[in-house]
Amino acid sequence: VNVKSALYKKHPAWCLNQQGRNFRCEGRNQLVLDFSRAEVQKYVEEKLEALLSSSNIEYLKWDMNRHLTEVYGNNVAAEKQGEVFHRYMVGVYKVLRFLNAKFPNVRIETCS
Repeated sequence: VNVKSALYKKHPAWCLNQQGRNFRCEGRNQLVLDFSRAEVQKYVEEKLEALLSSSNIEYLKWDMNRHLTEVYGNNVAAEKQGEVFHRYMVGVYKVLRFLNAKFPNVRIETCS
């Protein structure tokens, strides 16, 4: 997500980052949404459901080329930060499972 976007301005805590640091890595001019958060999963599901329902879309390419840096969750306790990467992937899989169930005829490519 771009830091100049409306989404980031409304929900800056939805991005992976190290809390309290003045520096953040904006690889490809982006930050990474924190899919370990249920509200991020729900937001992405709702946006993609609206998009895929709006037209006869048969193919979705989800670009995952942004490296995961600063894999720290803003809603995860300090002693559980080591779980964030795993929780992130579980969240991505939940969204993909939702999309596959809702849109079984849409081919999804996740490239990285």
